[in-house]
Amino acid sequence: MNLNTDLQLDQLQQRLNGMGLSMQDLCSAMRQHAAAVDATGDIPSGFWKQVHVRALNLNLVPPEHGGDEGLWPLMQRVLLMEQLGHADPALALALPGPGLSTPPLLALASQEQQRALFSRFQRDVPVWGGFAITEPDTGSDATALRTSARACSEGYVLNGTKCFITNGARADFVVTFATLDKGRGRFGVRAFAVDSRTPGFQVVRLEKMLGLRGSQLAVLSYSDCLVPHESLLQRGDESRLHDAFSGAQSSWDYFRPVLSSVIIGSCARARDELMRFLDAASPQPAHWGRQQVAAMLSGISGKICAARLLCHKAAWRHEQGLPVSRDSSMAKAFASRIAMEIAETVLQTVGLEGLHGHPVFERFYRDAKAYDILEGTGDMQRLMVTRLQQRQGAEDAILA
Repeated sequence: MNLNTDLQLDQLQQRLNGMGLSMQDLCSAMRQHAAAVDATGDIPSGFWKQVHVRALNLNLVPPEHGGDEGLWPLMQRVLLMEQLGHADPALALALPGPGLSTPPLLALASQEQQRALFSRFQRDVPVWGGFAITEPDTGSDATALRTSARACSEGYVLNGTKCFITNGARADFVVTFATLDKGRGRFGVRAFAVDSRTPGFQVVRLEKMLGLRGSQLAVLSYSDCLVPHESLLQRGDESRLHDAFSGAQSSWDYFRPVLSSVIIGSCARARDELMRFLDAASPQPAHWGRQQVAAMLSGISGKICAARLLCHKAAWRHEQGLPVSRDSSMAKAFASRIAMEIAETVLQTVGLEGLHGHPVFERFYRDAKAYDILEGTGDMQRLMVTRLQQRQGAEDAILA
């Protein structure tokens, strides 16, 4: 695993330059508009005038469909997203592109379907893709789907509700998981690419969010939503035991390290701002001695480095084609936990007055609360890690 991140960042910047994007300019624009995004949840029109929109659209498009080959590896992705998370985590998660829809499209869709859907991002206006599996009242059991799909002569009729869909109101299409045959359990679930202009598809509401407001979590409704036959994602070689949840799992395995890197970037920003705050404080806060401040900052940096190593390990294993579910869950769970710990440390250091008087601290404290929920709660991540560890232990015992 290559840990020379400075060299990798230089290479990343070169790739971005080739796409017409400057890391410095993009991050500067994100910082400039962060407060407005947090206040409204919307991305101001002025932001799009400062960035190369088509390049952002293609940010997560596979190379064979117009994306950049150098930005495609997950290690490059987490390096990029850490920088964007440092600028503003909410906007980092709200940038256009196929987003969470990419892994299930690659896992489940035919080449023709991939070409048709990824070609939508070859435009000079922002375009988003969506991923919808979470439902009300099903908790963390993604297999307990109630959204149904019924085959008919014209295609499939979808009925149900999805919730907490990132960029759901912005999405041009949403990869939607629905049960085609409830009697077959998870093997009866299929994924459909639902165009957002389809009659019967509706954005019910945007959730009122404490933090990460720019990511606009939406509730989506499917009411007799008729989609054509070609909306069913299938390669043509599916067996009776075809498991569409493999596509969902591939999305989680890919994006948990990505989210982890965004969290790490925001933690580093909070640390950097805290150092500036303490340097400017004269005298130092009365309840903090010089050695105590140094120990506190050192502890924060250590946590960030540990989270970064877990994130990079998961990304590296993904690139090697190794099983990565445990590592991805571990990286996300640890990063979200240290974010909350760092947020509490910031609050204890600067006090309520300092928190409310410093927009970055105040946003970070609210965002940290949201990190634990996105892409699976921290408790669920830790449970998954335990189960996967137990399974690995059982397999090792059998082979011994």
